[in-house]
Amino acid sequence: MKSREMRCSVYSLLIIILISIYTPNCVAEVLLEDDFEKNAIDNNKWIPTDGWSLDGGTLDVNGGGVGLSKVTDLTDFEFNVDFKMVDPLWSANWVVHAEDQNNCTLVQIVADNRNQFWWFTRVNGEYNVPDHGKLANKSGLHPKLGEWYTIKIVVEDGSYEIYLAERGKDLKLCCTWKDNTHDKGSVGFRAWTGEHTVYDNVLVTSVGYVASVDPTDALPVTWGKLKAVR
Repeated sequence: MKSREMRCSVYSLLIIILISIYTPNCVAEVLLEDDFEKNAIDNNKWIPTDGWSLDGGTLDVNGGGVGLSKVTDLTDFEFNVDFKMVDPLWSANWVVHAEDQNNCTLVQIVADNRNQFWWFTRVNGEYNVPDHGKLANKSGLHPKLGEWYTIKIVVEDGSYEIYLAERGKDLKLCCTWKDNTHDKGSVGFRAWTGEHTVYDNVLVTSVGYVASVDPTDALPVTWGKLKAVR
């Protein structure tokens, strides 16, 4: 009897441990997501510009200036999105901490021979592109026109990190910087005349969000393995 009770206690302890490991962090959450599969841009999620359109389940951004999300209170977050540059080679621009179109922090990829990321700001409509904001891409990846990539921008306490990869592959750190010009606001995309990029699978989450657990290691499967060797 005691042996049976002990086995039950051991299994109870194991299940508690497994639950603590596989239960997602309650603080981490999805703040904004869009796969652009609707027939029209979701005006409940976005304030688009004239340069925005949908094209076969993707967001086509061809000029038009700064377009923003309707989520306006983002402080610390992770901004994930797939992108494909069309024209010119350094066209992709991401907007973070936007109070409005004229007051925001931005990141631009410069994928010509310089292979850099530029962070810059806009205050009352005036752009400021400091030399110290021109950062080398240290990921080892040199993006090209017509290819799909994934970028993740992590924003936390005035610090920014950029990760990059070919779509479907592991992200690698490109660069980091600090800036406190804007500390709260929307995310979005910027494209000036002649700049053209296609985006897909936007996911904005709190920092540290984990999307899912590998099904082969999911809690029911693991618990089943434990019971099988009892």
